[in-house]
Amino acid sequence: MADTMRYFVLLLLLVSLLPAQEVKHAPTVEQCHADQRLWLAKIEGSQDALPNFVTLNSWSQEMADCGSIDPANDTRYYNVRAEIVAVEQARLELS
Repeated sequence: MADTMRYFVLLLLLVSLLPAQEVKHAPTVEQCHADQRLWLAKIEGSQDALPNFVTLNSWSQEMADCGSIDPANDTRYYNVRAEIVAVEQARLELS
């Protein structure tokens, strides 16, 4: 378990060091609501259809941004981020 966590932390560190591909603007509250519902549905669906770690990491970052601009729904965004972490951990345990 400790080795898995070390690999997970290392992976997150490496992903965070990747250069930005484009200038990103803060999402709107409406975009946050739509993405939260869509991504949670995808995460709770087939694990085989989920995107790669980089995309999941960008989803997680957007949900963090959404929590800042829409604090009334921060719990929803936090839940999506927690689900993303669970998916990433499961993938690491299988590899």
